[in-house]
Amino acid sequence: MKKEINGIVPPVITIFDSKGKVDERRYRDFIEFLCNHVQGLFICGTYGSGPLMTLEERKRTLEIAIDQVNGRIPVIAHVGSAVPEHVLELAHHAEEKGASAVASVPPFYYNYSQENIIDFFKWLVKQVNLPVYLYNNPKTTGLEIKIETLKELSNNGLAGVKDSTFDLGYFYEVKNNFNFEEFSYISGTEAFIIPTIPLGADAAICGLANAFPEIVVELYHKTMAKEYEKAFVLQKKVNHLREIQHYTQSTPAIHAMLKMRGIESGYPKPPFKLVSEEKYNEIKKALTDGGYIESK
Repeated sequence: MKKEINGIVPPVITIFDSKGKVDERRYRDFIEFLCNHVQGLFICGTYGSGPLMTLEERKRTLEIAIDQVNGRIPVIAHVGSAVPEHVLELAHHAEEKGASAVASVPPFYYNYSQENIIDFFKWLVKQVNLPVYLYNNPKTTGLEIKIETLKELSNNGLAGVKDSTFDLGYFYEVKNNFNFEEFSYISGTEAFIIPTIPLGADAAICGLANAFPEIVVELYHKTMAKEYEKAFVLQKKVNHLREIQHYTQSTPAIHAMLKMRGIESGYPKPPFKLVSEEKYNEIKKALTDGGYIESK
């Protein structure tokens, strides 16, 4: 499994209809679009609105994704929740339906200690036969994951970490303390494909790859091939696209960018909503001026 999950793995946005229900047809079409470009999918994470969804919605969304992928690329199920029993229920469901791995943030809301976090992930690893990744996202959970915590969990079966700290210093700490042949590091941003991939990261879970998978995947391939002059140019373009995406909230921006590319992306999950016409036009102008989409 360590070698199966690699490359560019979008944290797939979940497509909803105007009533806030999962839009299966459009979601299947979008999964198919991504499968033609990327090396894996991360389902029901932050971009996928997992924490906003009911257990049944999360289960059905994963089932649709796994069915549409049909074994072509790995599917990682994010099962994180504030309720440990819900995490386990989602993890067992993911295992039953054929996911390649599960990832979880620590249970959130409370200011858990490192010992609490260690106990939780030891328990989860023992309960699930799939590889388990710790999803380190302190911005959303409010919880810091110390290196010593990762060491303890690595010794107890944790497969790796999805690192969304957006802190290169943290990556270097992990790099200095782990053998990446045995413990998988997955970057949580396309902004750090250089330098994390050349230094041993297996993959990058990239929100931008929902809307522009081609350029993010090309950056990954050029980096892996050590064609660094071309990779630096592509990294600059990716970082520029990130800047445009962050003209507004990340997930609604992806919906807008996909629409500009002619890809049906429906609606985000409320309370998120589609971007305003003014913001849509601002993003569209920036993408057109940058040569990322054609002017129409």
